[in-house]
Amino acid sequence: MYQTIVKAVMAHAIETPDKLAVGFKKNRITYSQLCRRMKSMAYLLRESCDVQKGDLVMLSGVSRPDYIVGYLAIQYLGAVSVPIEKAAKIENILDVYEYTQPKTVLADGKILSEEIRVHSLKELYTAAVEKEEMHQEISAVDRNDDEVAEILFTTGTTGKPKGTMLSVGNIYAITHNNRDGVGIQSADCELIPLPLNHSLGLRVLRTLLYVGATVVLQNGFAFIKEIEKNINDFECSGMVIVPASMEMIYRKMQDRFSEVMGKLRYIEVGAGSLGYDMKKKLTKVLPDTHIVNTWGSTETGGVIFLEVSKYPDKFTALGRPISIAKLKVVDSEGKEIQAKDIDTAGRMILQGPMQMAGYYNMPEATSQALIDGWLYTNDIVYMDEDGFVYMMGRADDIINVGGEKVSPIEVENIAQEYDGAVECACIGVDDPQGILGQVPVLYVVPESSGYNEEEFSKFLGGKMERYKLPQKYIIISELPRNRMKKLDRKALYKLWEMRAEEKL
Repeated sequence: MYQTIVKAVMAHAIETPDKLAVGFKKNRITYSQLCRRMKSMAYLLRESCDVQKGDLVMLSGVSRPDYIVGYLAIQYLGAVSVPIEKAAKIENILDVYEYTQPKTVLADGKILSEEIRVHSLKELYTAAVEKEEMHQEISAVDRNDDEVAEILFTTGTTGKPKGTMLSVGNIYAITHNNRDGVGIQSADCELIPLPLNHSLGLRVLRTLLYVGATVVLQNGFAFIKEIEKNINDFECSGMVIVPASMEMIYRKMQDRFSEVMGKLRYIEVGAGSLGYDMKKKLTKVLPDTHIVNTWGSTETGGVIFLEVSKYPDKFTALGRPISIAKLKVVDSEGKEIQAKDIDTAGRMILQGPMQMAGYYNMPEATSQALIDGWLYTNDIVYMDEDGFVYMMGRADDIINVGGEKVSPIEVENIAQEYDGAVECACIGVDDPQGILGQVPVLYVVPESSGYNEEEFSKFLGGKMERYKLPQKYIIISELPRNRMKKLDRKALYKLWEMRAEEKL
């Protein structure tokens, strides 16, 4: 098989030159055109920006064809792509710039700093399209599997940036894991309404181009009509989505949801787990669509997969790890344990060719994450007898109620079965009585007419042990989320602290 995405695109340009590679609104780009533009852009990057093998190139832009061509051109030259968030604040951009010291920055908007050397991604792309034959003057740069090809940044909201280095071999493994875990085929046409600087959107893009499928781009989920139009116009067979966006689409489409989304062969859900109630709804209204929930990280790509409709008795599980990934559960001292339930849960560690090469210029952070060939996560999990992994939450989020472990995710999954709650989020706070150490608190986005706190409390009381029950319910109009629509639990803790200060 192809060693890199660049080699895959070059092969598809010969084997299926007229096949649609990228679609965006009225733009249609075949594999032949994509390959020529990639080579032309690479030529321009070398001549205009002096980009050479091993150079770091920051890439900022929205999900459009010029972004994909820019990314591929960087890889073509054997350089290292450093995607950054388009909507990032200037201070965050400067932090990444100072941290990585790139050769140049490709951006489609203004970066307001004289310190940063910026080349217009849009202008370079326009020139590449106009002069596609320039690519004949340079060849693709060869790489070995250990060479770093990308540096990705997590979506964290606090602290200094931490760049995750992915080698050529890492990307190869991540791409194959995503292909096999989701079941992506060359005949597929997948809608990606996600930012391409993030691990999820980027790994789906790489997988589709690798297998010779079709990529359809859309900038976000806000416009429901655009989702329907793209699915119809391009005859999409798949889509990638995050849980919060799935919830939003389900509510906004209402009666049309089954008709529109039922046209898809598969839907990949990543960057979080679907709630228990949503999994039930989807398997009911989309009986012929494969719903695949993926667990992954910037450091590993997608590793754990659950085909929801295939395992209705495993709705609360993350899924099972892909075959090439080894998974163990260890205690606080790093010793392997048999974690079979909540009471025996421990820290998840992973090993396999997909795990990152390390953190860029952060040897201490790297040595803390990579120990004896294993990647240590901060996730607390256990496994059942069938090998399915169950997530309790991040280590810092597990609630210690008088010595009993409470998983905020478990509480949320049960709470979201209540019809009067649109969505919920659980955190642990100090016990005001000073007896239990911590107690659960539940933030609730209520259904406008169906929420009743007394009934809600009684509902939960019949579903979970007493020590897991929330000691307080806080109504909130919407849950705080980051750009990838992941729940921002840190923001909930801050809201609680502000609430406590107001009462002093």
